[in-house]
Amino acid sequence: MSARTPHTAWCAGDHRCGLGEHRSDDIVINLPRQGRAVVCRTRTDAGREYAEVRLWVALAPRDVAARRQLLTMLTGLRVLLGRVALAARPAPHR
Repeated sequence: MSARTPHTAWCAGDHRCGLGEHRSDDIVINLPRQGRAVVCRTRTDAGREYAEVRLWVALAPRDVAARRQLLTMLTGLRVLLGRVALAARPAPHR
């Protein structure tokens, strides 16, 4: 990385840092036979930070059930994104 983008306290500081970004170690949630989620904190060369989330979800063998699972997942992700965005707002004054 260039001097413009020094390693952060949370970045892995290894081969994951490159191509204009810093990346943390992966945080893994594994539910055997159900799915897996991997979260990685990333900072771009421009200084913007993101959480990268990768999901593997075991789908039902029947197409109708698999589509229902996908719809449920997408609905839940929409709710999650909204809640995460709200968490960035300042706490209300009391």
